[in-house]
Amino acid sequence: MQKTEQDRMKMLINEAITDLCEPTSTILPKSMAIADLGCSSGPNALTLVSAALDAIHHHCAQQQQPPPEVCVFLNDLPSNDFNSVAKSLATLKHSYGDLDDPVVITGIGMIPGSFYERLFPCGSLHFVCSSNSLHWLSKVTIILD
Repeated sequence: MQKTEQDRMKMLINEAITDLCEPTSTILPKSMAIADLGCSSGPNALTLVSAALDAIHHHCAQQQQPPPEVCVFLNDLPSNDFNSVAKSLATLKHSYGDLDDPVVITGIGMIPGSFYERLFPCGSLHFVCSSNSLHWLSKVTIILD
């Protein structure tokens, strides 16, 4: 069920990345930070991040631009099995490094904690995604800076 929902989100992620990269110009930033809130663990843990990296690569290829360096943050509750997620990260990094014009993943961080609290510094992320973690929400918190 989770994989099905994540597959449905790929088109939305692609549109969001395209909009992010083209608001006033076709020139991408030199570096980007993306985060997945509620990444979970297991085979679907990196699906949304992979979709975002695919969208960045596709956009750069279309615009004939080198892709930016990307820093990836994975968030879930502290009880998540981050060890299994860490084992999947080598495959993720390797798969994007083998492209003709590779998306360079400069850093990967695992951020344990609840997204009811601030997890990242203001203005530090370019793209944030979340899948089935949203159904756990019991309140809405909007932080405007």
